Amino acid sequence: MASIYKRQKAYWVSYMVGGRNVCRSLGTANAREAEELKRKYEALNANGLLPQPSNTPIGPFLQSLCAFWRQTRGGKSAENDIGRLRRIFGPCCEALKLRSHTPHSFRTRRYEILSAADARSGRYLPVRKLEDLTPEAIARYLERRVVHDGIVGKTANHLRIVLSGVFAYARKYHGYRCPHPDYLNPIQGVERFPEKQPVIKYLSATDIIVQLEALSDQPEIRAMVAVYIYAGLRRSEALWLTPNDVDLEERVIRVRKKEVEKSRWQPKTGIDRVVPIGSKLLAELQVYLPRQHGTWFFTSPDGQRWDPDNFSRYLRDLNKALGHTWNCKEFRHTFGSQLAQKGRSLFKISAMMGNSPEICRKYYAALVPHEMHDDVEF
Repeated sequence: MASIYKRQKAYWVSYMVGGRNVCRSLGTANAREAEELKRKYEALNANGLLPQPSNTPIGPFLQSLCAFWRQTRGGKSAENDIGRLRRIFGPCCEALKLRSHTPHSFRTRRYEILSAADARSGRYLPVRKLEDLTPEAIARYLERRVVHDGIVGKTANHLRIVLSGVFAYARKYHGYRCPHPDYLNPIQGVERFPEKQPVIKYLSATDIIVQLEALSDQPEIRAMVAVYIYAGLRRSEALWLTPNDVDLEERVIRVRKKEVEKSRWQPKTGIDRVVPIGSKLLAELQVYLPRQHGTWFFTSPDGQRWDPDNFSRYLRDLNKALGHTWNCKEFRHTFGSQLAQKGRSLFKISAMMGNSPEICRKYYAALVPHEMHDDVEF
């Protein structure tokens, strides 16, 4: 038998599974709906369809998850999602505590913990164990972030995707069982937020010439910008290129997993790809190649691999002094946009850019030439 009771505004159900008492929120303040849901739980329990409850304390679990992500995924991808976990759960374990931005050479400890007050205190998901996260609780949290914090639908959906990965990992490695009888993963009960159509900014053919000529006195930066524009690489993909990745004889750039100087990296999607080098990019790289030296195809002023944020800042300052505002994302969009306007297949564009065809269709389908009147005559 199950029983229901009211806690604040919502009804909860209490029942026994395997000799253990389980309490679950029914996500409703309506007494009639609560009674119907109680009978559903009783029927499932009578037929042995309610799983044995799991118990997953949130702190140790998230510590394990962060270590797993850092070990199995690319550095930036893992750190981005760990940052999203911090925004959701707060600094509830060592891996999610805020770190100092002070350069390593000036720190007293390598991983110095910030002593400043937590600006997001009181706005996290207040859970002690993973089983406390119901679809209703997650939906309310995301709604609160959208309404009160002003995050856009795309950001809310990113948080939703991260939480989906949290539960998938918990099911596979920690024996987690979703308390809700209708779902294996609570995110199944959380609807996606609507997203606005993205505004794509890219350079025209004239803009490309202006941008490259403006960097003539910075040959290495010019070559890097040319790679972003004419090969459509992501920012980190170009910064992780080694001389072996750029083959001017076969005219290809290989974007692939690698381990260099004890640092491992992989493309955002985890899938290697080959990008052909067009004639314009070939001419730029042939001019740059005699200047290339060292472990990395492009090196920072101190002879090391560029830090992505440092490179963006350096490029932004250069362009600001020249009266331009273009950045790496716009350079990458230039590649996809210009090819789409030339009538190239969106499938081919997606393969070269390392995106799914759906993403390319979302960004570039509107740029496909409209001069196709003959194609619709029959």
